[in-house]
Amino acid sequence: MKITKRQITLLGVLYIGSISYLHTYTLATQAARQHAVISYIISGLICLLSLWLVATTLKRFSDRNLLQALAGRFPIFGRVLLVIYLLFLLFICARDIRIISDFTNTVLLNRTPVPILGLMVTATAVYICQGGIRAFLGLSEIYAPIFIASMFFVVLVLLRDLHPTYLVPYFSMDWTGITEGAWFVFPYQAEILVLPLVISGKYYKAISGYVGLAIGTALMVVLLLLSQMVLGIPLVERLIHPGYELIRQIQITDFIDRFDLLLLGFWYPMALSKIAFDLYVLCYTLQIVVPKLSGRLMTAPAGALAFACSIWFFKNALQLFHFNFVLPLIAITLYLVIPILFFVMLRPRGNKPEPKAG
Repeated sequence: MKITKRQITLLGVLYIGSISYLHTYTLATQAARQHAVISYIISGLICLLSLWLVATTLKRFSDRNLLQALAGRFPIFGRVLLVIYLLFLLFICARDIRIISDFTNTVLLNRTPVPILGLMVTATAVYICQGGIRAFLGLSEIYAPIFIASMFFVVLVLLRDLHPTYLVPYFSMDWTGITEGAWFVFPYQAEILVLPLVISGKYYKAISGYVGLAIGTALMVVLLLLSQMVLGIPLVERLIHPGYELIRQIQITDFIDRFDLLLLGFWYPMALSKIAFDLYVLCYTLQIVVPKLSGRLMTAPAGALAFACSIWFFKNALQLFHFNFVLPLIAITLYLVIPILFFVMLRPRGNKPEPKAG
């Protein structure tokens, strides 16, 4: 099927602009305080560099994606790298399942056990994943524009509650803290790099990835500024979900006291789609490593494994939060070092034909 630039852009917005709101605000504000916005900009520029490296490499393989190109050019070493990336994807999928499960348990269903919520989230993600890339493109075209429009609405409603003085002093910057904030934010923004890994060079356009990264970063920055100017810096750096607490401040009338549920209804399908896309990339990579396996048939077993790991790896929400202190070190290797390796290793072969990947 043909994939347009608009669809890739919206898929990028959906992928980095959903679960990133839940954890990064607290970490970035703790490190950079009122200048956390600069941390997002610095992290976005580093992601832009990685995205450029991957997009430039992908241009050399118009009929394949980078995973297929790597496995075809280096059958053994390439598959070893893919296995490492496969394990990382398993961690990310398990983390996202646990984040949504804990969030749902805290905000919506307090009496439902977290494992039951995780099982329902995983089952939904598996069902979406079995629809293939067409399902993700359709969901992104529906919910990403709705979510963007709802963000504009949130800004308009909360204009009267903004306190720019909460960001004082404006120009007294702690560059050490700002760099630390970018360190925590980078793993979430850099997840957009999975798009050129699974979309072939025939359809993937570099400008679509850049625009998706820019829109997703802009949405995160706007919501972060709103959280800081409405709730205040000391409160944002102590809350687990400051973005949700910001939404709870919205009051349209005296009798609509849970308007946040409507906005959650727009956001929740994006979060489920993000987890499903994690699972899709996981199964797709597994199929390239072991060509005889069917990626579609592996969605249910892979989803069950990710669900089990989400319970096994993270015993409580505090361990999940502390995982963000280890994640950047792993993400720097996979989202920055490996794109450089791709750029150097996957050079054109002139007139020599490329071996076929499984």
